[in-house]
Amino acid sequence: MIEGTRGLLSRLRAVGESNKTIMRRLGVRAVANQKALVPRKTGNLGRSIRLARATDTSALTVAGANYAPFVEYDTRPHIIRPRQAKMLRFAAKGTPVTLSGRVRKAAASKPGAYRFARVVRHPGTKGQPFMVPGAIQALSDEGVAGVLVESWNRAD
Repeated sequence: MIEGTRGLLSRLRAVGESNKTIMRRLGVRAVANQKALVPRKTGNLGRSIRLARATDTSALTVAGANYAPFVEYDTRPHIIRPRQAKMLRFAAKGTPVTLSGRVRKAAASKPGAYRFARVVRHPGTKGQPFMVPGAIQALSDEGVAGVLVESWNRAD
């Protein structure tokens, strides 16, 4: 074997071996950024974000809360109808509620604490992206191109 070929192959191996490390670091950074960007109400959505898998070519982060796509992307205006009852019941405007939306015990017995409706026309919600911006920010934070060059130069 030629001396130059051996050096080239060892450098290529070094870069290839560090790919898993780079992708794992990138995935961990993406999760941290996504958790920092997620809108907070109860904290459940932020707790559900995790690194699902890191291979030598990709890192996959997921938000496990079932409502995550509705927070990340816009929702269109839609109609809400009762499924098993005849009427919908929800807290009246100005009634004190818990984080989950239940009327507080002290206010529940007062008249006017609840509103009833057969149909509700929901106006939709504006998306609050946190997954994609967090991943993009992780790429710039980690300086992936710099890490690859550094791995190449470190190899024997």
